[in-house]
Amino acid sequence: MVIVLYHAKISPPSRGVLMTIRALGLDCEIKEISLFTGEQYGDDYKKINPRSKVPALVDEDITVCESRAIACYLCNKYAKGDKASLYPSDANERAIVDMQLYAGEWAAQNYLTYLNPAGVFRRGEKPKYETEPQVKDSLTYTENLLKKHKFIAGDNLTIADFFAFTDVLFLDLLNFSLDEFPLVKAWRQNITSLSYTSEVNDEGLKLGKDGFEAKLNPPKETGF
Repeated sequence: MVIVLYHAKISPPSRGVLMTIRALGLDCEIKEISLFTGEQYGDDYKKINPRSKVPALVDEDITVCESRAIACYLCNKYAKGDKASLYPSDANERAIVDMQLYAGEWAAQNYLTYLNPAGVFRRGEKPKYETEPQVKDSLTYTENLLKKHKFIAGDNLTIADFFAFTDVLFLDLLNFSLDEFPLVKAWRQNITSLSYTSEVNDEGLKLGKDGFEAKLNPPKETGF
């Protein structure tokens, strides 16, 4: 039975899971959930995830929700050989990955508060530019991690990098500059160079950027 991923291209957590799937070399069926039309609130999807959040994953007789839990599950079940370092079995090494997965939720929330995508897309609001200091706090945290090692949780690529990457990438909706954070910028480029990064992220990022442009800079009506 093929793994089924309930996915939204625009969603950073959803893309973090898909990056994990691609890194593990797994086959999966992708079922796109339209956040713009509110498909996640429909009865059919609520049977999959009662919290109406993406992503969700069905693998034979188990349904797993919450993006980071999905990535951990996939690694626990399918990561073999050189893929095992994505979520190491050593207790100390795994604790560092777990710590950064959880810390990443704090950073992601700071980025989401700043971008305010739900407000921009649904309520005609503006991004919350006044929260930029919190964004820089999160980026400073990541910059300091990268002063110690090549990747987020050590010198090996792990699933913590996938989620940190998709969250930082989301700042491109407002063309947020990373010039103050050279190590974050270099790390981001490193992750971008992975063979599956473009396929997983480009379409969703374009969807978000085009949507923000349309909402924040609508074409002016011309009178006669």
